[in-house]
This record gives sequence, structure tokens and C-alpha cells, in this order.
Amino acid sequence: MKKRTILFTLLLACSSTLAFANDQPTNYQDEFSKPMDGVNTVASVLSASAVIDDTPILLTGYLIEPLGKEVYLFKDETGSLNVKIDGDKMSGLQVKPNDKVTIKGEINKEDNYLIYVDSITVN
Repeated sequence: MKKRTILFTLLLACSSTLAFANDQPTNYQDEFSKPMDGVNTVASVLSASAVIDDTPILLTGYLIEPLGKEVYLFKDETGSLNVKIDGDKMSGLQVKPNDKVTIKGEINKEDNYLIYVDSITVN
């Protein structure tokens, strides 16, 4: 009987340990930091017909001017487009038109290629 109880306890402990090991959270930041190949400029965003909504992007350029309602004109060496940056993403950042920034976000084709920004850093 004792052997059976010890074996059952050991089996239960091992199975819960394996279940916990397989339940590790996915690191979405690593997945996100890999934008679609070739979609890293304004021109590539605007010309990529295969790009679908929510395609991750990583763009480097300049926030030229605010257009209102958390929308800014973003420009790089290939063109310009509108980006939406929620106030909490800009909190504490002082970005001037000549400050180079890197933005991570997703493409929203239905909203006329508006980029929803998830993070912004000043280079």
C-alpha cells in the first residue's frame, strides 16, 4: 500500500511539473520584432499588395507634424503616411520634427494604411 501511495504521489508530481513546463507564456515581443520581410519603409508599406491587416512593421523616420486625435504624419526617405500613437505611448516623450524615431506597430489597410503604433523610441 505504501509503495502504491508513493508511486501515485510521484506520478502526480511529475505530471503537474510537465503540465507547468508546457504552459509557459509566449514571448510576443520576439515574434513582433520580426516584421514582414521587406516591409520596413513607407514605400514598402504603401506598395505591398500582399500586406494584410495587422502585419507587424518596424519603421525608422520622423514625426513631421501632429494631425490631431493622436494621428501624426510620419516620414522616412521613401515617403510619408499617417500613424496613430495613443497618448500613453507618447507619455514623457518630447519628439521634434528633426528627431529620428523608430516605431513598431501594425498596418491597418482598411483605415487607408494608417499605422497603429505599439511603441516608439527616439534614436
